Amino acid sequence: MTCGKPGDYRYGEHTADVLVQAFGCTLEEAFKNAAVALADLTYHSQRVEPRESRSVVIEYDDLEGLLFKWIDELLYLFDAEKFALSRKIELSVDKGEKYVVRATVYGERYDIEKHGFTGLIVKAMTFHMMEIRKVGDYWVLQYVVDI
Repeated sequence: MTCGKPGDYRYGEHTADVLVQAFGCTLEEAFKNAAVALADLTYHSQRVEPRESRSVVIEYDDLEGLLFKWIDELLYLFDAEKFALSRKIELSVDKGEKYVVRATVYGERYDIEKHGFTGLIVKAMTFHMMEIRKVGDYWVLQYVVDI
């Protein structure tokens, strides 16, 4: 794990689904890396230019629900708008009455010739095996997506 490195994540074996573990020295960095991991399941996010932006504001009572809604919103952007996510993400996680993610995500319209295709299409986010924990000096976000 390297702090400040976009794309710090790994995939795990799981039947009909993909287990993702994203890491960060801050909760914000871990949420960003969870987004990059999601994108890289379908295409190569490092090939995506930050030409357009989308604002995302979501809230939930707990961190697990917040992560679910975060990934689900990014899936929606790809499915509905074919918005390919770049590695440029501005994001904050705040705790008031509820947890809130305020983000600006950058990217462009998905182009298979430019961004490639890994062979996987993510259908949905799940709560299965979801885990958020702080381990020493870094955060680990774990989630499973249905493919």
